[in-house]
Amino acid sequence: MAEKILFFFSALGVFNALILSIYLLFFKRKRKTGDYLLGGLLFCLFVRVGVSCFHFFGPVPNAFIKIGLVANLMLGPLLFFLMKTLSYRLKQNRILVAFFWHLGFWFSTLGLLWILSDFPTWNFKIRYMVHLVLTIYLVFCAVTWRKELLPFFTFGNLSVTAQKARVIYWAVVLICSSFALSLFTSYVLGPILFSLIFYLTITYFLLRNYREKNQSPNKKINPDEFMEMHKRLTVLMEQEALFKNPELNLELLAGRLSISKHLLSQLLNENLNKNFYQYVNDYRILEACRFLKEKGYYSIDAIAYEVGFQSRSSFFAAFKKKMGSTPSKYREKLSPNG
Repeated sequence: MAEKILFFFSALGVFNALILSIYLLFFKRKRKTGDYLLGGLLFCLFVRVGVSCFHFFGPVPNAFIKIGLVANLMLGPLLFFLMKTLSYRLKQNRILVAFFWHLGFWFSTLGLLWILSDFPTWNFKIRYMVHLVLTIYLVFCAVTWRKELLPFFTFGNLSVTAQKARVIYWAVVLICSSFALSLFTSYVLGPILFSLIFYLTITYFLLRNYREKNQSPNKKINPDEFMEMHKRLTVLMEQEALFKNPELNLELLAGRLSISKHLLSQLLNENLNKNFYQYVNDYRILEACRFLKEKGYYSIDAIAYEVGFQSRSSFFAAFKKKMGSTPSKYREKLSPNG
């Protein structure tokens, strides 16, 4: 009876992960790169953990083991590029391309080794190599985003984006570790832990969202905090040119600063007297002016997209509001015959 209860609990979490992955991949409105990567990650975890659930019914068929290994191989690249998406360490339109390059390399390498190896022994050789690939990605993520991921239990004023990155990373680490420990305990440990983490994570973000909606207005930011946050914000905008990301929003920028979006909004509105879009568009317009002056071979549309605007109309409206003329007239004034 106890085993049936454990199976039901673990299978329920796996099924819900499948539903959520399908929603993110196919039904969510305005899907972004991160939605596809998170959906893919959840689906691969569904496959990997789902295969383990079949151990309740006896030996798992070899075909299912192969499917589980394929899903396991995809976990590393999916997690790595999801972290890049959440932290904007790579332009959004290049992330999926880079992801498929990584995936293609590992599938080609391990596929070739599988062909060259003796078929009866492929299980042992390829299986350990797949786990090694996943371990490499987990370690590389921890090294690259050590400030965001460590320490595990300190959240402070982290934004929802930064918290998502931390929770997703450690969830994958714990789930994968549970499968390694299952060699010495029970193979059901992985599915049970997956379900537990899945429901705890959803509960946490639901409660956090409710608390943020019902919280009282923030207190004033003291001068020292303002100087420190403004300095980091300036570095992101001027040195990393974060404003060029067309998908940049308040939450993503707050995530890079490791503060809440409410605190960032307060910083911009009360201390800089600008809302988020005014602040970002000011940087975009200044960069557009530089392009108009120094790169005459660029078309107006090319400049608009280069500096982070998603459409020609939004670029023209923001430019005219800031500079008092259209980009074309501004360029004409800069020309020797203007």
